[in-house]
Amino acid sequence: MTRVWLTPWEWACCGEPFAVGDEVNFGIRSREAALLVDTLGTERASSVDALESHHEHEYADRVRGTVAAVQEVTHEVVERKIQVSSGPGRVHESVTFEPVPDTTRLQTVPGVRLPIDPERARRGEFEEGSADRPRRSRVGWLVDVDETGPDAPPNLPGTAG
Repeated sequence: MTRVWLTPWEWACCGEPFAVGDEVNFGIRSREAALLVDTLGTERASSVDALESHHEHEYADRVRGTVAAVQEVTHEVVERKIQVSSGPGRVHESVTFEPVPDTTRLQTVPGVRLPIDPERARRGEFEEGSADRPRRSRVGWLVDVDETGPDAPPNLPGTAG
């Protein structure tokens, strides 16, 4: 099993929806997950085998196989409005989103970019929050891919298979 990290910005515009049980073929830019320690924490980040990227020109590596599981990763953020100077006499308001420490949560979901679940929309998990009040925000997805088959790479350190 290979665990792949997907970021929302990579999938916001052009990532194809997929569900557990679907075949995937991810281009990956790295098999190093150290970049995720701040987002996921050391233990969770160490479980990630690859970082997906479909906006790079060439892929040195790929992950191909059947999606075994998907977990959506969220954390709380606080929206802060700040005044930004863009030159003499020019001040405009900008918004920053600061992550709230120790609020990362994983939730098993049926796939990525699937139609919105009406129950989830009703609960308003991703509604706009008011300034200085925490709200839950999607950080990414952990996708477990079963790379079994004739084109599967040999087992990588930290993976089972």
